[in-house]
Amino acid sequence: MAKTPYIGSRIRKLRKDQKISQMELASELGISASYLNLIEHERRDLTVPLLLRISQILKVDPLIFAAQRDNQLTADLTEVLQDPLFSESNYENTELGAVATEFPELCTHLVDLYKAYKSTQNDLLYLQERLSQDSVLADSSFRLRTLVTSIVTLSEIIHDNNDMQLEQRQEFLDIILKDSGNLADTVNEMLGFMGGSHLAGKELSPSPSDAVMDYIQAKNNYFEEIEQAATRARQFFPKDEALEVNDLSHYITEHHGIEIRYTSKNEQAQETTLFNEEQNTLLISRALPPSTIRFHLALMIGKLNYSDVFDALLSKSPLNNTSARGKGLDALANYFAGACLFPYEDFYNAAENNRYDIELLQQQFGASYEQICHRLTTLQRPEQSGIPFHLIRTDIAGNISKKFSASGLRIPRYGSACPRWVVHHCLLTPGHIVTQISELPDGQRFFSIARTVTKPSLGYAHPKRHYAISIGCDISQAHRLVYSDGMVLSAPRTVMPVGITCRLCDRKNCAHRAAPPPAQPSNISQNSRNISPGIGEW
Repeated sequence: MAKTPYIGSRIRKLRKDQKISQMELASELGISASYLNLIEHERRDLTVPLLLRISQILKVDPLIFAAQRDNQLTADLTEVLQDPLFSESNYENTELGAVATEFPELCTHLVDLYKAYKSTQNDLLYLQERLSQDSVLADSSFRLRTLVTSIVTLSEIIHDNNDMQLEQRQEFLDIILKDSGNLADTVNEMLGFMGGSHLAGKELSPSPSDAVMDYIQAKNNYFEEIEQAATRARQFFPKDEALEVNDLSHYITEHHGIEIRYTSKNEQAQETTLFNEEQNTLLISRALPPSTIRFHLALMIGKLNYSDVFDALLSKSPLNNTSARGKGLDALANYFAGACLFPYEDFYNAAENNRYDIELLQQQFGASYEQICHRLTTLQRPEQSGIPFHLIRTDIAGNISKKFSASGLRIPRYGSACPRWVVHHCLLTPGHIVTQISELPDGQRFFSIARTVTKPSLGYAHPKRHYAISIGCDISQAHRLVYSDGMVLSAPRTVMPVGITCRLCDRKNCAHRAAPPPAQPSNISQNSRNISPGIGEW
């Protein structure tokens, strides 16, 4: 089998954790202790049968040896250590990979600590921006100055006029007392804002969305329990037929007594479905296309019928606060909807037979482009796995809203992806699939495709939402994709040099750079000045 980095180190750590000697494990495997020693020190490759046998003996899931698990932790660690905070440090990828394998818990804690630091830093920037622009604070500042001036002025008048009549003195004191109360209210308002009306009770931890993406990545975006639940759900519907809107609606109404209504013209204030528990009514927007309505109905069936499956998974997950668990539940319900509408074996066979032609899969399964891309990333069943894909979705501003990587591509956690990635280029040709062979600074190559998708709107007054979606794989898997036809993958004519994100890329001559290379000074020697526009200039 292909060599997986640090797999020997993982075996050695698991063996030591379980207090099994090298001799004992070698004996159970039927190999010599010296051969096992070579495996543990990365000097011999493992065959698949031997790896499966090791998994059985050590009582671990074989997926624990998947490269992307340590790759993702190594990627996060690399990104952390490239922060200017650690500008004096210089670590090789091989060193970080070895540390991530040997001390995963320590590395995870370091990454978590950095997340807390970034969260605090972002809150500070947010507060500074609000302080400079917020109209409420501007008004409060004006009131603060006015009240202080009034109190000081009246106090001086009383102090300097000993012969002031008693009634007039009392009138001034009443005004001072009133203004003092208003001053206290204004100060409390400002302190309440700055002290954290928006920060109160906030945990210095990953956002709920990031926590869910981390959980899905850790599970390799494959949940066998949900696949089995989806298979059971299909038994309620005609066999070997695509599930239509009427089938799904009828099931929900008949088995759960839920009325399904479509929005009237006056109710079209939202673009999705809304379940009213009190009225036992599911309201569906007329703006949604049939493929999306089918998906939402299947998602509803998952939440109604299989919440116990989702709860069991979440109880064993690291999603330990209400918001993260809520988003985790939504993610698992979405996974169920895809598994229900696109049964694993049927979808896997169709993907392989059609060489992952997304448009043909759309036609066969009556799905949207994005739904097909998502389902392709879940084909990770050990004995029947598809291409290990990565998936990225960005908006037109480059913000990453969805990400997953089984291909080994490192996707940035803190900031936008490299502007040379194909996911950005496809915005120049809306609706058309764009291909790219990219190469990272370390020599890794990936084959990726990207296309824009547009979400429905409620009419002229509601602007449409546009996204770019990219999926891709390691270059060694590219021949399995129809999109690579006509390309010489072993020696392609065009390879796009890319990075992960500017802060992690050491390509010095990139015209797209938005930040200095790591560990490089941002100012240039006076004897060697570049007269072209610099970062942030016009």
